[in-house]
Amino acid sequence: MSRVQAWHYWVLNIAAGAEPPEEWKAILRGLSNIGLSGTYVDKIEVAAFAIRGVRTARWKVPKNHPEYASLENSLGAAKKLTWLVFRSEGSPGITAELYTSLKCTRSSECTLLEGHGDECKTGEASKEITRCPVCLEIIKLDDFRRHGRTDPLSIQMGHLTPLSRTRQGHNATNVVWAHRRCNYIQDEQTVEETIKTLREIVERHGFKVSSVMQ
Repeated sequence: MSRVQAWHYWVLNIAAGAEPPEEWKAILRGLSNIGLSGTYVDKIEVAAFAIRGVRTARWKVPKNHPEYASLENSLGAAKKLTWLVFRSEGSPGITAELYTSLKCTRSSECTLLEGHGDECKTGEASKEITRCPVCLEIIKLDDFRRHGRTDPLSIQMGHLTPLSRTRQGHNATNVVWAHRRCNYIQDEQTVEETIKTLREIVERHGFKVSSVMQ
């Protein structure tokens, strides 16, 4: 099968047992045209569409499962994660076609990415670069190719609010890319709670934190 005729990653092909959404097929074609496929698409698809560690699509499990997500929300998460790859350092420029496919769907005039958490905005598209939400280090395109099992700076999908803390929280607004080590540090906390915990730990070791961002 060609790259746009079925799920690229065999887990999804078995678990979903169906063709990918037409909207995702179009995005895959656009990514292939600029040479951004393979490893990058595998990582996006598995993170957005599949349950961690098992051969099951998110919409195939019961709705009370903590990692359940509708196909619509899974697609939104995939679009958000794709956009964030394009906003990583060293990423190729995004084409007009891909930009249209990935931008916010709440408003036709909004120039922000799908799943942005703030008010919709018009005008020049956002140029904000992708950062790990915990350590705030810039994420580079090459970081997505790091070994996911051994490299603490490899990139994983994370959730700003853990799935254990919110109902059906796997969606475009809540998904992010984070370093493997930072994802482990965050664990079942929100990002804000994680930073507070780290500050308390550092101060217990005798270091003074001079200020806290409001």
